[in-house]
Amino acid sequence: MSSATHVDDRPLEAVEQCIEYMLSGAKPPERWVIGTEHEKVGYWPARRAYPTYEGPDGIGALLEGLAVSGGWAVTREGEAIVALARDGATITLEPGGQLELSGAPLRRLADTASELDAHLAEVRAASEPLGIEWSGLGLAPQGTPAEMPHMPKARYGIMRRYLPTRGGHALHMMHQTCTVQANFDFADEADAMRKLRLSLWLSPFVLGAFAASTIVNGAVAPERSFRGRIWLDTDNDRFVFPDRLLEPDATLRDYVEWALDVPMFFLYREGRYLDYTGASFRDFMREGRDGHHATVGDFGLHLSTLFPDARLKTHLEVRAADMGSRAHVLALPAMHVGLLYDGEALADGLKLFEGMTPAQWWAARRAVPVEGLHTRLGDTSLAEIGQDVLRLAHGGLERWEPGTETMLAVLENAVRHGRSPADVVRERFDGDVAALLHATRIC
Repeated sequence: MSSATHVDDRPLEAVEQCIEYMLSGAKPPERWVIGTEHEKVGYWPARRAYPTYEGPDGIGALLEGLAVSGGWAVTREGEAIVALARDGATITLEPGGQLELSGAPLRRLADTASELDAHLAEVRAASEPLGIEWSGLGLAPQGTPAEMPHMPKARYGIMRRYLPTRGGHALHMMHQTCTVQANFDFADEADAMRKLRLSLWLSPFVLGAFAASTIVNGAVAPERSFRGRIWLDTDNDRFVFPDRLLEPDATLRDYVEWALDVPMFFLYREGRYLDYTGASFRDFMREGRDGHHATVGDFGLHLSTLFPDARLKTHLEVRAADMGSRAHVLALPAMHVGLLYDGEALADGLKLFEGMTPAQWWAARRAVPVEGLHTRLGDTSLAEIGQDVLRLAHGGLERWEPGTETMLAVLENAVRHGRSPADVVRERFDGDVAALLHATRIC
């Protein structure tokens, strides 16, 4: 989850202001950019353990080293470095020590590839002296959430206390999952809602094609994507979006009205996170609490605590995919650029799902963690839908950034054979978690 803190002190009193805030990110197509985020699970092979924050060879030392060698600006909580920033990109920590790159907003997919390669090389060079390797799996494959390291970020303490009251797998989500996500611009409200709707319809296919979290506490699980299963039992207030958002005439107000009724996590005031769990943001906007009153920045922070497979803020985020290899990290934004940034592909993509119902979507979303690309959405398997999706994405990329269609190859192979990375792991895993982490090393 993004650690961005929104600082905008304008008083917030009406739903219309929330809509205006989200539309403040609207841009003409010539200014649309791409942002890629991905998380990696770290491992000390020599110790057969996940790295802690503390210690001369821990994650804190890694961040200190990166800051010195790479010229990153440092954000601290107390004495601990919790984030690095440079040239529009950030490196942050997830609750269990997963290392996240939130890439800079870039115009070209070719630039996202260069950014990724430079990041992986930089992290590898800083990690090797500490004996740390980073895997591209979608889930830490050994141990329970209670056995995972804890990172020194105050907001995570609030989440650790609250989320287990909402779902039985909330701590798994926080401490063990890894994802690749991508962020996109929109031109106006209608464009935002079209892109959100297509991204939501696509998300069962995305989860099936990227499934890479099938080893759970050292054993093969029934799920190809245990991470996908986790989200079904984390916090349904945040994950279960209204069926209305899948309808062609859904509006940004529909999204905002849902967001306002989601309970809050926290406020950010004077450099500190305050526990505001329980009450909805709507109640806070109407009544305030403890002498604090809602601001535009509070709403921006609140939007980042919603958990649907695709979500809107001042831009669109697609969030369904498990983390994977370098090829997978590049394929996720490439597929969505081809579909979302080309008007013809966007329109044709939405047509693929005409006649399907929200009930069919939810049935597929519940089934796909286990069944993968063999899941049916309506009368069609996700692998078959994926063939049409990738054909449209291929055409969109040819028009948007010719030459980047090759980034779809790993997904085209997946739908051709109906196999995700999890299927390969299930065939080859012999019980050696250390060997699995090394085999899936990304840096």
